[in-house]
Amino acid sequence: MIDEATFRKLADAVYRNVLARLDLEDPDEVEAELQAGVVRIRLGHGKAEGGKVFILNHQAPLRELWYAAGDRAWHFALLDGRWRDAHHGGDLQDLLGETISAELGRTVVFELPRP
Repeated sequence: MIDEATFRKLADAVYRNVLARLDLEDPDEVEAELQAGVVRIRLGHGKAEGGKVFILNHQAPLRELWYAAGDRAWHFALLDGRWRDAHHGGDLQDLLGETISAELGRTVVFELPRP
């Protein structure tokens, strides 16, 4: 298991990457902000029915990144240099792309940094 300081550096790199990638999108469709160690991704806030908020967070004691999109949530641990779902083996960068793409109606691809 990696030490907490290393984990926090890696988590911060993921956060910066996600924020930078989403800054390339139309701010009327998606906005992302980092506040108090949590990335909030607001999607479709300009729609009449409102919008959705997805959350990317971390749990330092467990060395996991947590992602919540709609009514689903996943926990990711660093395995073989990638953030993998601790229960199902899915990849964080793929899941970010899939869930955000589904909301926006177009493909959004993430390339998360690898340690």
